[in-house]
Amino acid sequence: MRTASFRAARLALAAVLAVFCWQWLTVHYNYRGNWTGLFCIRPGMPVPEFLKSEHLYIFENSSGYDGMVYHLIAHDPWMRKGSPAAIAGAPFRYQRILVPALAWLLAFGQDRWIHPAYFTVILGFVFLGVYWLSLISSQLGFAPAWGLLFVFTPAALTSVDRMTVDVALAAFAVGFALYVRTSKQWPVLLILTCAALTRETALPIVAAYTIFLLTRKQFRNAAFAAATVIPAAAWFVYLSHREPSQLDRYLSTIPLAGFVERVIHPTIYALPHFENASAQAFDLIALAGVAIALALAFRLAMRKTWNAESAVIYAVAAAAIFLGSRAVWDDAYAFGRVLTPFLLLTAIETAPAHPVLAILPILCVDARLALNFITQVQGVLDGLTGSV
Repeated sequence: MRTASFRAARLALAAVLAVFCWQWLTVHYNYRGNWTGLFCIRPGMPVPEFLKSEHLYIFENSSGYDGMVYHLIAHDPWMRKGSPAAIAGAPFRYQRILVPALAWLLAFGQDRWIHPAYFTVILGFVFLGVYWLSLISSQLGFAPAWGLLFVFTPAALTSVDRMTVDVALAAFAVGFALYVRTSKQWPVLLILTCAALTRETALPIVAAYTIFLLTRKQFRNAAFAAATVIPAAAWFVYLSHREPSQLDRYLSTIPLAGFVERVIHPTIYALPHFENASAQAFDLIALAGVAIALALAFRLAMRKTWNAESAVIYAVAAAAIFLGSRAVWDDAYAFGRVLTPFLLLTAIETAPAHPVLAILPILCVDARLALNFITQVQGVLDGLTGSV
């Protein structure tokens, strides 16, 4: 076990170094050396007083991305310096407190250290994801290097590129799959507690695991599992006094309504005809990846597979089926990162019998995400070759 852990740690460290090198290159050549470019900040974003001294990189003609919100939360996790006023739907965004709060703690609450601390936290979860997935790969009889697949999950790619928090929940999903196979309960409970504070989309994971334990008549462990949501629930209740939750607007009572609507009505991109058609074609490939993952989950259910991992897979599959918001389905960056825990857990459960089929959904979504990196890659290549 020590040898496996050492190999997994080496792979995870190599992955972190590779990701950091990519970030340095794209920041240097595409964002003029300004690391705030990774937060994807839109023009006209309200800037609280404490942030006005920062030299923010602004993406012109852009609506920005979620990273700019988490950037503000990391500077002001306890809502004392005016960040909520600059964030639309602030209480809903503040639900996802873990990653920004960890950055704030690592920076000792000092604004001048928030940026490197935040980037470090993101890289830390890349390390954990690769490390845990490498250990699972070894347990399943595969080479530990398969753990590097974590870097190419939609959640990891999006978080590395735009500083979203989804890489943390993806890592926790892998950690859950690893430790739930052992007799140790406390790592699972710790992971579930942190996952619930990372994103509200972790709640089906906690509920499914609790139900699984109840079906096994492990009532004491089920109570402990259910209790892992208490910190998140207390935080959510506190936030709800400021503004009602927006969670219901993301759901639909009609199964697959959001998915089907997205397939029937493709996104129209502000691009030339060929580029727009290419993006739409790759959108369909990404959506096909989600459909394959749902089919794999359905296959598990038809075979009456029932263990901790499959219970969670059924729960997150149901969440995906009733995810109706066009805002999520519209962008592969959005639905890809939100559904990464589902894609990963399904892959882990399917891999022993069908390794290629297991990773196919992730690769399908990655094919679409790759288009988002073309401009950055070109900028880096131009910079390295002196073409600019």
